[in-house]
Amino acid sequence: MVKHRTSVRSTKHRVCVRRRTIGGATKVSVLRNVSHPPVTVDVTPVTTTSSLDEHSEAEPSSSCMSETAYTKAKKKELRAWDSLKEDMLRVSYESSAPSTNICALCKEHAEYRCLECSSTNMFCETCITKTHRNSLHLPEKWNKTLYVTSPLELALRLPGEHCSHAVYARDMKIFVNTGQLCSFSVTLCTCEPETCTLLRYGIWPATPERPQTAFSIALLELFHYLSMECQVSVEGFCNMLRWKNNLSLSEVNMLYRALVGESISQFRHHHFRCRSLSGLCPSFDDGTTCPVCPKSNGNLIVTMDAYFGLVRKRSSGSSLVEPLHGNRMFVREEDVQEYLSSHPDGSKPNEDCSNFKAGNLLRSQKNPQKLDVTGVFGVSCRHEIPLVFLNMTQGERLAYPMYIIKELLTRNQGKNLNLYVIYDIACVLSSHMHKKAEAMQQDVSLAVPAFHVFGHKLQCQVLYSTRRLKGFGLTDGEGMERLWSFLRRFARITKEMSPSHRLDLLTEALLYYGRRKTADIEVQLHHRWEKAEKVTNLAKEELAAVLKEAPDSVPKWKRVYVTTLIELQHLKSCDHDSAVADEKKIESCLQKIERQYHITRRWNQSDSIFQSTLLELDQDIRGKLVMQA
Repeated sequence: MVKHRTSVRSTKHRVCVRRRTIGGATKVSVLRNVSHPPVTVDVTPVTTTSSLDEHSEAEPSSSCMSETAYTKAKKKELRAWDSLKEDMLRVSYESSAPSTNICALCKEHAEYRCLECSSTNMFCETCITKTHRNSLHLPEKWNKTLYVTSPLELALRLPGEHCSHAVYARDMKIFVNTGQLCSFSVTLCTCEPETCTLLRYGIWPATPERPQTAFSIALLELFHYLSMECQVSVEGFCNMLRWKNNLSLSEVNMLYRALVGESISQFRHHHFRCRSLSGLCPSFDDGTTCPVCPKSNGNLIVTMDAYFGLVRKRSSGSSLVEPLHGNRMFVREEDVQEYLSSHPDGSKPNEDCSNFKAGNLLRSQKNPQKLDVTGVFGVSCRHEIPLVFLNMTQGERLAYPMYIIKELLTRNQGKNLNLYVIYDIACVLSSHMHKKAEAMQQDVSLAVPAFHVFGHKLQCQVLYSTRRLKGFGLTDGEGMERLWSFLRRFARITKEMSPSHRLDLLTEALLYYGRRKTADIEVQLHHRWEKAEKVTNLAKEELAAVLKEAPDSVPKWKRVYVTTLIELQHLKSCDHDSAVADEKKIESCLQKIERQYHITRRWNQSDSIFQSTLLELDQDIRGKLVMQA
C-alpha cells in the first residue's frame, strides 16, 4: 500500500485549553499566537477494529454517564441537608436558653416555660400557675444556667360546682403524657368512686381501690397503638420510657408492675367500648361484621386456616375470670371441647391428593407436655375481615373446620346466604364430610386456595380450584395467610400470658386488623373491580378467538344461535343505556336464524336441545384449548 504524505506549513493559531478540576468544573485557558512547526500528516484512511474498541473503552457513551432524575433530586436534597446541619445545631443550642424574659401573657418578668404548650413562649410564675391548673404538663424554670423541673405545686382540683359533698386530697404518683413520673396532690370527692374522679382528670388508675399510682390516658393510648401496630411489649414500653425520661430502676419497676396487671387489660376494653359505643347500644357494629359482605340473599365467601405459632405455655398460669371480650372473636372453649368429644375423627381418611403436613388427620393426638394451646384456627371473609376463631389443643383435626362451618351456618340461619368455604385441604374435608354423611355438606361449597391448589394432584386441581368452580369469582382464598402474617408477631407476647389476658389481647389485635381493612375497603374494592373488568375483557377476546377457529362438529348456525341467546340473556341483566341498542341488533339476528332454519319456538336454557348444543360446544372449546397448549 502506498502512503500519501502531506506537508503542513507553519502557522500561528489561537488555542483554547480546557481543564477539568477535581470538583467537576471546567476552566478554559486561551493561548494566542502559538506557532506550530511543519508536521507530516498521514491521511491514509486506515481503520481497524482494535482502534475502535480502544476508543469506545476510553470514552464511555453518554447513556452510561447520564444520571437519572431520581439520582439528581436525591443528591440535591442531600446537599441541601448538608448545608443546614450547622445552622440547625446552632439553633438547638440557642433554644437551651430563654430567647426572651418577658411573659407572653402579662409582659412581666418571666422565667418559666412549658414545652408541651409552646417551645418559644415564656411565662411568669403567676401566669404559669393560672394556665396550668388541673394540667398534666410539667413546666420548667430557668435557673440562670439551665431549665429544671418546676418547683411549683402540681395539683388536680375539682371545679367548685362539681358537687356539695365533702372533698379530700391525696398525694399520688402519676406518669404524665411524656412518661415522666411526678407527684400530684389530687382532690377527690366522696360522691363517686375515686377511679371515676381520676377519669375526669384524664388519668387511669393502676388499681380499682385507693389507687396510689395512675397514668395519663394519652400515655396509655400511645402504648395501646404501639402494641397493636408494632407489637411492643409492656417491658419494651417501660424500657423506652426509662431511657427517654431518665427514670430510675425503681420507677421503671413500679411502671412495669402497674401495667402488667389487670389495669392495662381493663383500659383496652374500656377504650374499645368507648370507640365502638357498644355500651350505649349493643346492636351497633363492634368491628366483627364486614360492611361489604351480603347480610342476606347472596354468596358469603370465607377462607379458613390454622396457625401453629400462637401457642400458650402451660406454666403461664390460669385465669380466675372469663375474658373481657367474651366470645366476640373466640368461641367458648367448652363448646369446642364438647363438639370434639362428640365428633371423633376416626381413622385417617384416604389422602390421595395433598402432601401438605396440614393434610394429616392429626398433627398431634396428645396434648404437648409444655403447651396447653398448640395453635389457633380461624376464618375471615373474602375482604379479610376476621370472623370466628378458636384455640386448638390437639393439632389440626378435621373437627375444627367442621365446627367453624357449623358456627357460620348457625349465625346466618334464615338469611338465605350461600356459604362458599376456601380451605387448604378442602378435598380431604369434603371426603370426610361425605364419609360421615354430614348434613351440612349440602349447604356448603368447598374449594382450595389459588396458591395452595398447585400442591394438590391434578384431579383435585380440577375439582376444587377456585378458578374452576362457580361462585368463587376471582377470590384467591389466601386472606388468612395475610392475617397470620400480622397476628404471628404477637406470639412472643401472648405465649407467656394467662388464658383470659391472651384471648383479650388477640381479640384486640383482630379487631384492630379488621378496622385497618375496613378503613381502606373502598380502595380495595375499586382495585378488584378494575382487575375483574380486565380479566373479563381478556376472557371475552380469547373466547371469541377460540370460537372463531373452533372445529365444525357443531353446526355453525347452532353455535351462533346458542352464543347469541346467551349474549341476549346477559344484556337483559345489564342496566346500561347502550344495552338497549345492542339488544335490538341481537334480537334481529336471532329472528333471522329462526326464519332460515324454521325454528318455531325460541330455545330456552332449560331445553334439552339447548343443553346438548351447549355441552358439545363446550367440549369443542376445551379440546381446542388442549390442542393449543
